[in-house]
Amino acid sequence: MASIPAVVVALLLVQQAVAQQEWNEKINDEGRKVQEMKIQAPSMTEEDQYGYTMPDQYRCDSCKVVVHHLSEALQRRQPKNRRLKEWEYQEVYDETCMSGLSGYGISLINGENTLSGPALKRDNLEAGMGAIQMGGETWEKRLGEICRKIVYEKVGEDELYEEFRAKGELSSDLCFSETRDCQLGPKALPKVEKVSKSKGDKKSKQKKHEDAASKKAADIDLSSFIGKLAKSHGVAKADYTQKRSFSDWESLFVLAAQRISEQPVKQSDQVLEV
Repeated sequence: MASIPAVVVALLLVQQAVAQQEWNEKINDEGRKVQEMKIQAPSMTEEDQYGYTMPDQYRCDSCKVVVHHLSEALQRRQPKNRRLKEWEYQEVYDETCMSGLSGYGISLINGENTLSGPALKRDNLEAGMGAIQMGGETWEKRLGEICRKIVYEKVGEDELYEEFRAKGELSSDLCFSETRDCQLGPKALPKVEKVSKSKGDKKSKQKKHEDAASKKAADIDLSSFIGKLAKSHGVAKADYTQKRSFSDWESLFVLAAQRISEQPVKQSDQVLEV
C-alpha cells in the first residue's frame, strides 16, 4: 500500500483544523460582515524533515503519546479475571510500537513548532487561527523508536505491566519520574560547594550517595533480576523463564553461573563471607 504524501496529509489536516476552530468575524472595506481564518504552517528544519531520531524539543510530548497509546492498548487486551501472560503483554507492546502511533506530525502553535496529533489536545489557538499539521511516516517511525526504548530500556516490559496493573492505566507521570523525557519543575541551578567545607565532609557526602545508589540498585525482585541476567548474557528472557523439569533447572543454574564467572570481575569494596 502506497504511503500518503505529507502534502496531502497536511491539506486534510488543514480542513479538519478549519472545521474545529472558530472563525473570526470582521467588517471588510465594503462594510460587509465577513469571516476569516488564518492558517499557520510550521517551518520545518532539516532535522524535522530528514533526521532519523526524534528531535529533542518533541521528546516530552513523544513520551506522553507513547504512554497514552500503550495504556489504551493494554486496557483493550486486559481480561477481567486474570493477568496477561508475559508473551501477551509483550505482543501488545510490539504491536503498538510498530503500528499504533500514526497520525502525528508538527504544527505551528503560537509561533513555535509543536508535536501534534490525536493524544495531544491543543486548546491554546486563538479565535480565527488554524494550524497545519505536517506529518507522515517519518514521525510514526520516530515515535516507534521512542516506544521501544521506553518499553525495553528505560522502564522495562515487566515493570511497565506492573505499573498498569497497579493503577489500571499508564500515566504520563512516567515521562517525568521514570524515563526523564519531561522535566520535573524548573531547571535546578547548579549547586556551588562552599570553600569552607572540609575534604572529610565531601567524602562523607559522596559515601552516603554511593550507599544510597547501591541500595536502590539492589532493590529488585526475582523476575527483574532474571530479565537483567538474560540481557547481560545476550539471550531472550524467555530462555531463562520458560517451564522445565527440576533437573533442567539445575542445569540452567549451572550454565548461568558459568556465564557469570566468565564475565569480567568488577572492582568493588564488597567482601564475600564464606
